[in-house]
Amino acid sequence: MKIAQNTKTKRISKILGASSLLVVLGLSATACGMVESFGRQTADAWSVTYEVSVTGGTVNGIDDVKYLEAPTRGEVSSETAVGEVATTNDPAKKRSATWQETVMVTAEEEAGVSAAPRVGATATCRVLLDGVKEIAAVTGEPGKPVECAVSTPAFAKK
Repeated sequence: MKIAQNTKTKRISKILGASSLLVVLGLSATACGMVESFGRQTADAWSVTYEVSVTGGTVNGIDDVKYLEAPTRGEVSSETAVGEVATTNDPAKKRSATWQETVMVTAEEEAGVSAAPRVGATATCRVLLDGVKEIAAVTGEPGKPVECAVSTPAFAKK
């Protein structure tokens, strides 16, 4: 009987040891996930304004509009396709109109916008940090699509 009881004790010890190991591994994985999630939630991110202006030709809208944005803070940029959008006429300039969209882009990730002007129009795209600082600008050929793409800068270290 002592042999059978000793074997049972060893089995129970092995089961408890394996269970404890699994619990420790599970807690470690959870903690790592929490740290990674916290890192993403506190990552530096820019307010990026995309601007596409059109001049000449048909300026009441632009087509095939796509831009990059971070789904949430700390995430890699992903493409948002909005297709056709209306533009806002510029009262100071005849036959000139603009479309803008402000999104979040994680620091050091890609920012970009592309669009196609309508018949006879020329499109210019710009990428602005915090709605002010221009970090990319491109003017296309009349009637041809335009694309601006740039990596956002890192935040200054304090």
